[in-house]
Amino acid sequence: MIVMQPVLEINIPEGFDLWPISRIEPLAFLPLNCELSPAEVGTAMMRIIGCNDIDPHGDRPPRPTDPVESFLHGLLTFDHLYAAGGLRVADHSTGVTFQPGCCDGLEDWRDWHVFVDGGSLLEFGHEPVSPIAERFGDTVRLTVNAEQSDSPVIELSVTEFRHRA
Repeated sequence: MIVMQPVLEINIPEGFDLWPISRIEPLAFLPLNCELSPAEVGTAMMRIIGCNDIDPHGDRPPRPTDPVESFLHGLLTFDHLYAAGGLRVADHSTGVTFQPGCCDGLEDWRDWHVFVDGGSLLEFGHEPVSPIAERFGDTVRLTVNAEQSDSPVIELSVTEFRHRA
């Protein structure tokens, strides 16, 4: 059975105490679904806000001095938000899991639609782990690490991919 789900890569800053969060292993992926606990929702929000907690430049207003307002500043002032993570695909029959790469983000979800509608290659990272998605006719091949010639892969039809994504 193949399961696809959006996931958020978690990196909790030291000493975060603005609201309750779950303690999740650093660089682990938090599946985003309707079954999240309140603390997991807090963790997801903390991570999305944290990904966009960048000092202002250009047309953005200056960062407020209040700690909460300062942390929320990027979320409230960026036109396009970034969130580390992406689509995770797990084939439970083979034990193979395709994880988002280092150059992947939740905001890139539209790339999957372009890909499945006729694209030929999606790359999600670089050495040492380079996940890629390729389309060969009516087949989608997800390669866990393109840097390895014997990398595990997940293959499914375009129809099945559309149905599950």
